[in-house]
Amino acid sequence: MRIYTYVTANDQTFLNDIYSLLLPAVRSGDIDLLDKYFSTVRNPNDYLNEILDEENMQKCTLLAIACLNQHENILEMFIKRYRPNLEIKNNILFRDGDRVEQMCSQVSVLWIAAAVNHFSMVKLLVEHGANVNHTTQTNSTPLRSACYNGNLETIRYLISQGADVHIAKENNDTNLAVSVYCGHLNVANYLVNELGCDVNLCDNDGRSPLYDAVNGGSLELVQFLIDHNAQNFRAPIDQMSPLMWAAEKRRVDIMDTIACRCTIIEQIEAEELLGSAFICTDLDERDFERAFLHLCRAFELRLIHHLPKICKSTITNDLFHNRQECRSIEELIRIQHNSTELYVEAFLIRERLLGLKNSEYRYSLRYYGAVLADTNNFNQAIEFWMYEQRLRQEYSIEIDSEHLRHFVSMFSEMIHLSLTIPVDALLQVIRTTVHELQRQTTDFDFNFSTLLFLITVTSQVCVLFGFPSE
Repeated sequence: MRIYTYVTANDQTFLNDIYSLLLPAVRSGDIDLLDKYFSTVRNPNDYLNEILDEENMQKCTLLAIACLNQHENILEMFIKRYRPNLEIKNNILFRDGDRVEQMCSQVSVLWIAAAVNHFSMVKLLVEHGANVNHTTQTNSTPLRSACYNGNLETIRYLISQGADVHIAKENNDTNLAVSVYCGHLNVANYLVNELGCDVNLCDNDGRSPLYDAVNGGSLELVQFLIDHNAQNFRAPIDQMSPLMWAAEKRRVDIMDTIACRCTIIEQIEAEELLGSAFICTDLDERDFERAFLHLCRAFELRLIHHLPKICKSTITNDLFHNRQECRSIEELIRIQHNSTELYVEAFLIRERLLGLKNSEYRYSLRYYGAVLADTNNFNQAIEFWMYEQRLRQEYSIEIDSEHLRHFVSMFSEMIHLSLTIPVDALLQVIRTTVHELQRQTTDFDFNFSTLLFLITVTSQVCVLFGFPSE
């Protein structure tokens, strides 16, 4: 081992050399080797406070790496012996369990310690002056990390040390909201009953903690919030309430729990949406019989409470066979065994209840288009997919690059089967792809390859079927 003496941190060559030794030692937890390394340099804090560029796009300090790897002994040596800056902002690649890996920006070492769910490291850092209210780029705090993990011991400790429970993440995403979404009843109970957090405080999209509890799928937390007077707010961003979201997820047990706080018309519409959800779902979960029963139940409630269905005219009559929604159980019975008509009924219900901009409604259109394509009903599939694209354009909703690629794959399959591709559809997909290339850079390579694929498809169309006439 080389010994470096009296060399300053300004020497970049030396820095690169020493970090090639330090980084593996920190990652592996070799405290003896690190002790030897740091005994050879004049200003250890220069190295501890340096932000390092890693191959995985991380930009972080040695302290952050020690925290990520949960090497408490190394962290303790660094902060007790050398007193580095604990508030340096790190960019780390973080994966929690089975959750999707993501880049977290401007995080402190205390945030990391809470994120990896390590109480003793949290306590060590706080005792040495770490800011308990340090916020990340998304305004997340160490307390929020602890709420995400459900570590009540860490949460209580941070609160006792001055952590502000009311600091919300961007979009006003509260600590209570993340706790219920992650299924932590003990944390929710502490936040509500001991700290007085508001169960009806919505985020900037109009979604309350009850919505997050439904999304997280916990009946127990839904019941807890209902018992604490949670309300069934309808979120402006997607026109869905917690009750409607439970219906969309086909969680009848959660629907029944929330329904006691809802009006009759809300219950009826939830039954209608539930019926449509049993149709507009994955093929292995589709259940026409249950769909029919819930749609009938909605009609029964309307009849009992004298609330006839008022169906607005739709701009999509051509796509839905010039149909209107069934207005009685008798009309519903007539289409009971016709899967195509039941699909149309489900789409009409979803259009009325969710609106044309709703992502769940648009997804059901795309999925049904995929079902049609899988059964070689390509022209119908194109109609559904083109309609969904028109909705995106009309309401300035970002186009899904994967969906553009699916278009191309379907065109390719149609050529393989010597089928004629609608020229209007092909040109529209080309225009949309070009627009996406101009609009965003994140998926540029993906969209560019899609465009090249489209050009190839277009040339094949011209060869097989001739150039289209004007």
